[in-house]
Amino acid sequence: MMMVMMMMMMMMIIIIIIIIIIIIIIIIIIIIIIIIIIIITFNRPDITFINKKTKNIFLIDIAVSNTHNLAKTITDKQNKYQELANEICAMWKQSTAQVIPLVISSTEVIAKSLPHSLKSLNLHPNTYIQMQKSVILGTCSVVRNFLNYK
Repeated sequence: MMMVMMMMMMMMIIIIIIIIIIIIIIIIIIIIIIIIIIIITFNRPDITFINKKTKNIFLIDIAVSNTHNLAKTITDKQNKYQELANEICAMWKQSTAQVIPLVISSTEVIAKSLPHSLKSLNLHPNTYIQMQKSVILGTCSVVRNFLNYK
């Protein structure tokens, strides 16, 4: 009788351990799914421009970075969206898909590639002046808000 009760207790403990392991596996799967959803959600450009006549796609990502990070930001943006551009080009049967990073520093410094990027979008060459105004006003606003923080 005592042996049977010991066996029953051992079986109960084993069942509880198995249930705990299953719950942990389910939690890990849920965490992985949430991470994948976050990665997919945030891997999209700011503007997607499709020219249906010429079958060209422009994936435009706008960024304001620090002056010493300007080149790195441009490279990161191009690398981040290049695979997406290739997939979109194949899926939507387009002739080309270009990744165009429009990056300007928080101190109005522009990259050497910015005029070329504006030209490829058929924008006026002096568009960067308006971009610089917007950036400096935004930077001033951030500094003002920081200094007035109580």
